[in-house]
Amino acid sequence: MSVHAEPTSKAKGRGSQSRAGKRQQVRRLVLLVSFLLFPITIFYFSPVLSVSGALEGVVAGSIIVFALQFLFSFVFGRAFCGWMCPSGGLQEIAATVNSKPAKLAWRRFIKYAIWIPWVASIVVCAWIAGGFAVVDPVYHTPGGISANSPLGLGIYFGIVALFFIPNLFLGRRAMCHYICWMAPFMVLGEKLGRLIRLPQLGIDAKPEACVSCGACTKACPMSLDVSTLLEKGSIADAECIQCAECADSCPKHVLKLTIRSRRR
Repeated sequence: MSVHAEPTSKAKGRGSQSRAGKRQQVRRLVLLVSFLLFPITIFYFSPVLSVSGALEGVVAGSIIVFALQFLFSFVFGRAFCGWMCPSGGLQEIAATVNSKPAKLAWRRFIKYAIWIPWVASIVVCAWIAGGFAVVDPVYHTPGGISANSPLGLGIYFGIVALFFIPNLFLGRRAMCHYICWMAPFMVLGEKLGRLIRLPQLGIDAKPEACVSCGACTKACPMSLDVSTLLEKGSIADAECIQCAECADSCPKHVLKLTIRSRRR
């Protein structure tokens, strides 16, 4: 007769850490692939084509992408930034050179000073054109490939430099905080999703189990003070990208990536 011993807490912990490590491997792989595809996809994130298309009454591919990001964020918040964004993948590569935390404070509001007049310009241009009359996902993108000409290549390398070089001096994902024109769509979508009480992806916490080791704060790619934020029972910050780095680095499993139900 064989006796099966119950798994020890230490064994359970090792299994949990293994799953956490695999989750981050998958996340980084997806970000890397997304960045490698950036020469093809870059125009689908273009703020310029969205304006020029609106002036001609055309819904460009980038407007479609921004609208999908907005809708996606109702439930998943800024998970696109943490799991799929090509420039996010680029910045995490830059973080292997300079992993110091980015300075936040007022700097995180710069992107809104960029976003508001830009979105207003899309609305004004569409109004001048008499409204949107055509939907063209590959507007000014022959063959659907962005960097298919010397001009396209120049734009690609310019954007790569914009999101890579400053991070070497300003810290982890600094450009996500400071200039990203896509982030406000997702911040707004997440807030609206919360307002209408949709279930939402987020990081929940058990503050009573925290030993204040600081591993979560050190791991956060967005330079958030996670160890302070978790005291309220969840990571509620507009800069959180639901990457789960904090949860997967916690030795006491204080943090957990989960879908929170907000229905009455």
